Amino acid sequence: MCDICNGMSVRQLKEKIRMNIARHGWHAALVEGGPEYPAFGYTVGLTELRHAEILITGREPREIYLMLAEMAHMVLGHGTRLLATLNVPLSTRRVYLAPVEEQDQADVLLYAHKLYGRRLRAVQAVWADDSGRLPWQQDVVDVLTQPLYGTPPGLTPIRE
Repeated sequence: MCDICNGMSVRQLKEKIRMNIARHGWHAALVEGGPEYPAFGYTVGLTELRHAEILITGREPREIYLMLAEMAHMVLGHGTRLLATLNVPLSTRRVYLAPVEEQDQADVLLYAHKLYGRRLRAVQAVWADDSGRLPWQQDVVDVLTQPLYGTPPGLTPIRE
């Protein structure tokens, strides 16, 4: 799944991203998980429409891609503005859109950050569990499965 792991150069990957944006309006950057961190994925290209890029963590790469594709289609195909603090019912599960903190964008949204720099804004599509609860609604918040880069509702970002 990882293009660079499969021998693609950084230059070739950047070209692939640009081609996907030109053809489809967006590109899905997917990162397989490992024992130390869960899989995650994000859009690259929605910034071209002055829309926030979308990040999803903690699902299998195929499901992440399908969720990103559904939301990208809402933006590109229907002109929907997916803004922070919205609850969005997807075909597979409900997500809450939390703003991604600026200091996390460069680390997590690597290729979007390289392409857009200071123009980059992002939201994290935080998914509800099978019972319909978001992480901060659970008795024990599971940030290992779904690390949060956005600020949950009612909380203020932690500044160091």
